[in-house]
Amino acid sequence: MTAWLRLEEVREHRRRLALEKLAADRRAEQAQADVVQAAELARAVAQGAKARHWQAAAADPALNVSALAGAAAWSRVLDGHIAREHAAVAEAKARAQACTRAAEASRDALRRAAGGVEKAARLAQQARAQERRRADDRLEATAEDLAAARWAAQRARRD
Repeated sequence: MTAWLRLEEVREHRRRLALEKLAADRRAEQAQADVVQAAELARAVAQGAKARHWQAAAADPALNVSALAGAAAWSRVLDGHIAREHAAVAEAKARAQACTRAAEASRDALRRAAGGVEKAARLAQQARAQERRRADDRLEATAEDLAAARWAAQRARRD
């Protein structure tokens, strides 16, 4: 019977570990979602800066070729910022997907661990029920033996 209790404890310990890992993976998943959101915001800011730059250049009444060349040079610098921000968004999304996959794997592991706990509890309950049946059978056999011994004793007294 102690083996069944130990099995239940081990399975419950595994379930707790899986639950803790799932919680950690969920926290990592949320943190990575925040990173993605921040990266997308930074990209939008960079794109907005480029748009404002060209709006300001177009609104300049003294726009000439040299001013246009300077605006184009600054636009290329802004394009570099936008490209870096775009790469950061892509990288953050890839990490977020990895965190999501890890969290899904943790959820699956938790389901399996919970199933193991339930199975161990069910098997332990069946073992206890079987042990009770054996004890009942032993008690019944002992009662039958006692009744047979009494009957034999009474019969021996009559004879």
